Amino acid sequence: MYHISKDKRCLASANQMYEGLQQAMKEKPFTDITISDIQKYSYVARTTFYRDFDSIADILYWKCDNCFKEVLDSFTQKEFLNEFAMLDHYFDYWMKHSDILEQLITINRIDIIYSCHSKNAEDLATKYGRLPHMDEVTSKYFLAIRTSLTIAILTTWIQGGKKETPEQIEKIIKETKVIRKASEAF
Repeated sequence: MYHISKDKRCLASANQMYEGLQQAMKEKPFTDITISDIQKYSYVARTTFYRDFDSIADILYWKCDNCFKEVLDSFTQKEFLNEFAMLDHYFDYWMKHSDILEQLITINRIDIIYSCHSKNAEDLATKYGRLPHMDEVTSKYFLAIRTSLTIAILTTWIQGGKKETPEQIEKIIKETKVIRKASEAF
């Protein structure tokens, strides 16, 4: 897990370590990267690494978690209640910030993507409340289904070379009625 305070210096060090990890991943497989490699590329001390992270994968978890927090925190209540407005906003964001998702897919850690999305989606649901026609249990299942669908769509988009625009993705979703059918199931 990561342990990063909101202090500017801690955030700067964490970003440097993320950048260092990105550099190291260009040169060797993720499983071969050491803390010394991260030090070499980030110029951050080993003690700083251990203060902020428990493992190298935690750097990616931290970055992914922050990205999901950023995109989900930027939703308005109107977007939250309109699934296609939310999707447009969501995919616009990921068009510009897909590097972390690509890294996690490359090292086969989709579980981190799912975990970060799920955690932040729960926070979003807490912020705006559950959907009015759903009880708490149904709402949790609905959130799990939407999280799974969203991650599957993002993963497919990235693995396909990120060719589709948010509008094209929305059109595909509407044509397949995936989200509508999932919503209507509840």
